[in-house]
Amino acid sequence: MQESEFRPLVKQFLNQFGFEVFDIPENEISKSPDFDVVGEIDRYTLELKTKWDDPVEIQNDENALLRGELVSKSIPVGPRNTLAGIIRDGVKQNIDHDPDHDTYHTIWVHSAGQDPNLLNSRFHATLYGTETLFSIRRTNVVTCYYFHNSAFFSWREYLDGVILSHNDQIQLCINTLSPRVKDFRRSQLTVSMVNGLCDPDVLEARDDDLYIADCEIDRKNENDVLKYLQKKYGLDHLQTIPMNQHTGSIAIPGNNKS
Repeated sequence: MQESEFRPLVKQFLNQFGFEVFDIPENEISKSPDFDVVGEIDRYTLELKTKWDDPVEIQNDENALLRGELVSKSIPVGPRNTLAGIIRDGVKQNIDHDPDHDTYHTIWVHSAGQDPNLLNSRFHATLYGTETLFSIRRTNVVTCYYFHNSAFFSWREYLDGVILSHNDQIQLCINTLSPRVKDFRRSQLTVSMVNGLCDPDVLEARDDDLYIADCEIDRKNENDVLKYLQKKYGLDHLQTIPMNQHTGSIAIPGNNKS
Protein backbone atom coordinates (compact mmCIF):
# COMPACT_ATOMS: atom_id res chain seq x y z
CA MET A 1 0.00 0.00 0.00
CA GLN A 2 1.46 3.31 -1.11
CA GLU A 3 1.30 6.43 1.06
CA SER A 4 -1.42 7.95 -1.13
CA GLU A 5 -3.55 4.85 -0.50
CA PHE A 6 -2.88 4.91 3.25
CA ARG A 7 -3.85 8.55 3.77
CA PRO A 8 -7.63 7.90 3.69
CA LEU A 9 -7.19 5.17 6.31
CA VAL A 10 -5.42 7.62 8.61
CA LYS A 11 -8.30 10.05 8.26
CA GLN A 12 -10.86 7.31 8.85
CA PHE A 13 -9.05 6.13 11.99
CA LEU A 14 -8.91 9.63 13.48
CA ASN A 15 -12.47 10.49 12.44
CA GLN A 16 -13.81 7.64 14.58
CA PHE A 17 -12.47 9.42 17.67
CA GLY A 18 -14.21 12.65 16.77
CA PHE A 19 -11.29 14.43 15.10
CA GLU A 20 -11.59 16.55 12.00
CA VAL A 21 -8.65 15.91 9.68
CA PHE A 22 -7.59 18.48 7.10
CA ASP A 23 -4.93 18.15 4.42
CA ILE A 24 -2.17 20.72 4.79
CA PRO A 25 -1.41 22.42 1.44
CA GLU A 26 2.07 21.96 0.02
CA ASN A 27 4.54 24.70 0.90
CA GLU A 28 6.62 26.04 -1.98
CA ILE A 29 9.56 26.81 0.31
CA SER A 30 9.69 23.72 2.54
CA LYS A 31 7.93 20.37 2.60
CA SER A 32 4.75 20.54 4.67
CA PRO A 33 3.43 17.90 7.09
CA ASP A 34 0.35 16.02 5.92
CA PHE A 35 -2.51 16.73 8.30
CA ASP A 36 -4.01 19.28 10.64
CA VAL A 37 -5.94 17.21 13.20
CA VAL A 38 -8.54 19.12 15.20
CA GLY A 39 -10.33 17.78 18.25
CA GLU A 40 -12.83 19.31 20.63
CA ILE A 41 -10.05 21.01 22.59
CA ASP A 42 -6.70 19.77 21.30
CA ARG A 43 -5.03 20.21 17.95
CA TYR A 44 -2.25 18.17 16.35
CA THR A 45 0.13 18.58 13.44
CA LEU A 46 0.64 15.13 11.91
CA GLU A 47 3.22 14.00 9.36
CA LEU A 48 2.70 10.61 7.71
CA LYS A 49 5.66 8.40 6.80
CA THR A 50 5.50 5.00 5.12
CA LYS A 51 8.55 2.72 5.04
CA TRP A 52 9.10 -0.16 2.64
CA ASP A 53 11.88 -2.59 1.88
CA ASP A 54 14.90 -1.38 -0.06
CA PRO A 55 14.08 -2.23 -3.72
CA VAL A 56 17.77 -2.68 -4.55
CA GLU A 57 18.20 -5.18 -1.72
CA ILE A 58 15.07 -7.06 -2.80
CA GLN A 59 16.34 -7.31 -6.36
CA ASN A 60 19.76 -8.50 -5.20
CA ASP A 61 18.11 -11.20 -3.06
CA GLU A 62 15.94 -12.35 -5.94
CA ASN A 63 18.95 -12.54 -8.25
CA ALA A 64 20.84 -14.62 -5.69
CA LEU A 65 17.89 -16.99 -5.31
CA LEU A 66 17.67 -17.41 -9.08
CA ARG A 67 21.34 -18.40 -9.06
CA GLY A 68 20.51 -21.14 -6.56
CA GLU A 69 22.25 -19.41 -3.66
CA LEU A 70 21.21 -19.38 -0.01
CA VAL A 71 20.20 -15.89 1.09
CA SER A 72 20.88 -15.56 4.81
CA LYS A 73 20.57 -12.44 6.92
CA SER A 74 21.23 -11.31 10.45
CA ILE A 75 19.30 -8.09 11.02
CA PRO A 76 19.78 -5.99 14.19
CA VAL A 77 16.52 -5.19 15.96
CA GLY A 78 17.91 -2.19 17.85
CA PRO A 79 17.98 1.53 16.98
CA ARG A 80 18.98 2.46 13.43
CA ASN A 81 20.36 5.79 12.19
CA THR A 82 18.51 5.49 8.89
CA LEU A 83 15.16 5.22 10.67
CA ALA A 84 16.11 8.08 12.99
CA GLY A 85 16.61 10.16 9.86
CA ILE A 86 13.02 9.50 8.80
CA ILE A 87 11.81 10.71 12.21
CA ARG A 88 14.08 13.76 11.96
CA ASP A 89 12.59 14.72 8.60
CA GLY A 90 9.08 14.50 10.06
CA VAL A 91 10.08 16.64 13.03
CA LYS A 92 11.52 19.29 10.71
CA GLN A 93 8.33 19.37 8.64
CA ASN A 94 6.21 19.89 11.76
CA ILE A 95 8.52 22.63 13.04
CA ASP A 96 8.50 24.47 9.71
CA HIS A 97 4.70 24.39 9.66
CA ASP A 98 4.16 25.24 13.34
CA PRO A 99 7.35 26.93 14.64
CA ASP A 100 5.64 28.21 17.79
CA HIS A 101 4.49 24.68 18.75
CA ASP A 102 0.89 25.80 19.09
CA THR A 103 -0.22 22.22 18.32
CA TYR A 104 0.99 18.84 19.52
CA HIS A 105 3.65 17.65 17.08
CA THR A 106 3.15 14.04 16.02
CA ILE A 107 4.31 11.62 13.33
CA TRP A 108 2.57 8.51 11.99
CA VAL A 109 4.94 5.82 10.70
CA HIS A 110 3.48 2.88 8.79
CA SER A 111 5.77 -0.12 8.19
CA ALA A 112 5.13 -2.34 5.18
CA GLY A 113 7.03 -4.73 2.94
CA GLN A 114 8.17 -8.32 3.43
CA ASP A 115 8.55 -8.14 7.22
CA PRO A 116 6.58 -5.17 8.59
CA ASN A 117 6.70 -6.53 12.14
CA LEU A 118 10.51 -6.39 12.16
CA LEU A 119 10.55 -2.92 10.63
CA ASN A 120 8.01 -1.69 13.17
CA SER A 121 10.14 -3.12 16.01
CA ARG A 122 13.18 -1.29 14.68
CA PHE A 123 11.25 1.99 14.56
CA HIS A 124 10.11 1.43 18.16
CA ALA A 125 13.70 0.77 19.25
CA THR A 126 14.86 3.88 17.40
CA LEU A 127 12.28 6.07 19.12
CA TYR A 128 13.10 4.84 22.61
CA GLY A 129 16.75 3.74 22.29
CA THR A 130 15.89 0.34 23.72
CA GLU A 131 18.30 -2.47 24.57
CA THR A 132 17.81 -6.01 25.84
CA LEU A 133 19.60 -6.73 29.12
CA PHE A 134 20.27 -9.83 31.20
CA SER A 135 20.82 -10.11 34.94
CA ILE A 136 22.41 -13.25 36.39
CA ARG A 137 20.77 -12.77 39.77
CA ARG A 138 17.30 -12.36 38.32
CA THR A 139 18.02 -14.93 35.58
CA ASN A 140 15.71 -13.20 33.17
CA VAL A 141 15.75 -10.83 30.22
CA VAL A 142 14.56 -7.23 30.53
CA THR A 143 13.98 -4.37 28.10
CA CYS A 144 15.62 -1.05 28.93
CA TYR A 145 14.25 2.19 27.49
CA TYR A 146 16.59 5.11 26.70
CA PHE A 147 19.67 2.88 27.04
CA HIS A 148 20.95 4.19 23.70
CA ASN A 149 20.62 7.58 22.07
CA SER A 150 17.01 7.85 20.96
CA ALA A 151 14.94 9.90 18.55
CA PHE A 152 12.68 10.93 21.42
CA PHE A 153 15.70 12.29 23.34
CA SER A 154 17.14 14.06 20.30
CA TRP A 155 13.82 15.76 19.52
CA ARG A 156 12.36 15.98 23.03
CA GLU A 157 11.62 19.71 22.66
CA TYR A 158 9.71 19.23 19.40
CA LEU A 159 8.13 15.77 19.24
CA ASP A 160 5.24 14.79 21.51
CA GLY A 161 4.32 11.36 20.18
CA VAL A 162 4.60 8.91 17.30
CA ILE A 163 1.94 6.53 16.02
CA LEU A 164 3.43 3.24 14.78
CA SER A 165 1.37 0.93 12.59
CA HIS A 166 1.93 -2.28 10.65
CA ASN A 167 -0.52 -4.83 9.28
CA ASP A 168 -3.60 -4.31 11.48
CA GLN A 169 -1.63 -3.20 14.57
CA ILE A 170 -1.42 0.39 15.80
CA GLN A 171 0.24 2.01 18.81
CA LEU A 172 0.72 5.54 20.09
CA CYS A 173 4.22 5.97 21.52
CA ILE A 174 4.46 8.79 24.05
CA ASN A 175 7.64 10.83 24.29
CA THR A 176 8.10 10.79 28.05
CA LEU A 177 11.07 13.18 27.69
CA SER A 178 8.95 15.93 26.18
CA PRO A 179 8.39 18.93 28.49
CA ARG A 180 4.70 18.70 27.48
CA VAL A 181 4.30 15.02 28.32
CA LYS A 182 1.83 15.58 31.18
CA ASP A 183 -0.49 17.61 28.95
CA PHE A 184 -0.06 15.17 26.06
CA ARG A 185 -1.08 12.25 28.29
CA ARG A 186 -4.33 14.09 29.04
CA SER A 187 -4.95 15.11 25.45
CA GLN A 188 -7.82 13.76 23.36
CA LEU A 189 -5.64 11.59 21.12
CA THR A 190 -3.93 9.83 24.01
CA VAL A 191 -7.19 9.27 25.85
CA SER A 192 -8.77 7.93 22.66
CA MET A 193 -5.93 5.45 22.13
CA VAL A 194 -5.71 4.31 25.75
CA ASN A 195 -5.86 0.66 24.66
CA GLY A 196 -2.92 1.09 22.31
CA LEU A 197 -0.34 3.13 24.20
CA CYS A 198 3.35 2.78 24.88
CA ASP A 199 4.17 4.91 27.92
CA PRO A 200 7.43 3.67 29.51
CA ASP A 201 6.82 5.49 32.79
CA VAL A 202 3.50 3.69 33.25
CA LEU A 203 4.89 0.36 32.08
CA GLU A 204 7.87 0.51 34.45
CA ALA A 205 5.57 0.89 37.46
CA ARG A 206 3.82 -2.40 36.73
CA ASP A 207 6.39 -4.49 34.85
CA ASP A 208 9.48 -5.91 36.59
CA ASP A 209 10.98 -6.72 33.20
CA LEU A 210 11.14 -3.11 32.03
CA TYR A 211 13.87 -0.67 33.00
CA ILE A 212 14.36 3.02 32.23
CA ALA A 213 17.80 4.63 31.99
CA ASP A 214 16.71 8.02 33.31
CA CYS A 215 20.23 9.34 33.81
CA GLU A 216 22.41 12.19 32.56
CA ILE A 217 25.08 9.91 31.12
CA ASP A 218 26.52 10.03 27.61
CA ARG A 219 24.92 7.02 25.93
CA LYS A 220 28.23 6.27 24.20
CA ASN A 221 29.51 5.22 27.65
CA GLU A 222 27.59 1.95 27.78
CA ASN A 223 29.35 0.63 30.88
CA ASP A 224 28.47 3.75 32.85
CA VAL A 225 24.81 3.35 31.89
CA LEU A 226 24.92 -0.28 33.03
CA LYS A 227 26.44 0.74 36.37
CA TYR A 228 23.69 3.31 36.85
CA LEU A 229 21.02 0.70 36.17
CA GLN A 230 22.63 -1.79 38.55
CA LYS A 231 22.51 0.78 41.33
CA LYS A 232 18.97 1.94 40.48
CA TYR A 233 17.52 -1.58 40.46
CA GLY A 234 19.77 -3.15 43.10
CA LEU A 235 21.59 -5.62 40.86
CA ASP A 236 25.07 -7.09 41.17
CA HIS A 237 25.43 -7.75 37.46
CA LEU A 238 23.85 -6.56 34.22
CA GLN A 239 24.87 -7.06 30.61
CA THR A 240 23.57 -6.26 27.16
CA ILE A 241 22.20 -8.84 24.74
CA PRO A 242 22.09 -7.22 21.29
CA MET A 243 19.15 -8.79 19.48
CA ASN A 244 19.23 -9.90 15.84
CA GLN A 245 16.69 -11.61 13.61
CA HIS A 246 18.20 -14.45 11.57
CA THR A 247 16.58 -15.61 8.34
CA GLY A 248 17.50 -17.90 5.48
CA SER A 249 15.89 -18.40 2.06
CA ILE A 250 16.44 -20.71 -0.89
CA ALA A 251 14.64 -21.17 -4.19
CA ILE A 252 12.92 -24.53 -4.69
CA PRO A 253 12.38 -25.72 -8.25
CA GLY A 254 8.76 -25.10 -9.22
CA ASN A 255 8.28 -22.46 -6.49
CA ASN A 256 9.25 -18.86 -6.08
CA LYS A 257 10.80 -19.00 -2.59
CA SER A 258 10.93 -21.10 0.54
